[in-house]
Amino acid sequence: MVRWEGHEIGIISTLLGCGAIAHGSMPRGWVKSFIHRQPIAAMSIFLFSAGVLMPVTVVPIRRSLGLPTNQYESEHPKVAYPKYESIN
Repeated sequence: MVRWEGHEIGIISTLLGCGAIAHGSMPRGWVKSFIHRQPIAAMSIFLFSAGVLMPVTVVPIRRSLGLPTNQYESEHPKVAYPKYESIN
C-alpha cells in the first residue's frame, strides 16, 4: 500500500497545480504548439517533472526490491538498512 505523507502530497499537488494553471490560461492546442516551437524548453519541463516525481516513485521500488531505503525514510516500518560484510 502506498504511504502518503506531506512531501508526496506537496510534490504531486504542485505539479498538478502548475499544469492546471498553464492549461487554464492558454488557448486550445498550446501543448502541441509549445513542443513544436520550443523543443528545448519542453524537454526541460519534462526532465524537471520526471526529477520531481522520482522521490515518489523510486523509494517504493527500492523498498520492494529489498534495497536500502534508510536515507530516504528512516521512520518507515519496512525500512531496509544496508548490509556490510565484516572485515576480519
